[in-house]
Parts: sequence; C-alpha cells; structure tokens
Amino acid sequence: MAVTLTNRTDASVSLKDMVARAAYDVVAAFEVAANATVEFYHRRKTAAQLNALSDEMLADIGLNRGDIEEIVARR
Repeated sequence: MAVTLTNRTDASVSLKDMVARAAYDVVAAFEVAANATVEFYHRRKTAAQLNALSDEMLADIGLNRGDIEEIVARR
C-alpha cells in the first residue's frame, strides 16, 4: 500500500519520493557548505601567501599590500 499526499503542483507525490527529495536537499546543503568552507580556506591561504611576500616582491608582480584583499575577494 503506497501512501500518497496531494500537492498543488503535482497531483500525487508518494511519501517515498518526498523523503528522497528531502534527503537530496540535505545532502546538497552540506555540499554547498563544504564547498564554501574549502573556498574560504583557499582565499585565506592565498592572502597569507601574498602577505608573506616583501613589498619589493609584490611590486615585481605589479601589486601592493592594498591590492591583496581585492585579489583574494575576486578569486
């Protein structure tokens, strides 16, 4: 016996389908959070590496200290 629920957009959606969709949404949310965490880590690592360079080294690659945060934000 299949349990069905009525939805305005879909005439009949099974409980199994609803649970599967909810599980997918939870996994997708964790994936988004994990990707954001990795991206944050990479941005901070890039900023740390650029900040570790001397002013002369930054000038050699056409940057100054004020450019670092803007560059990291665009990454």
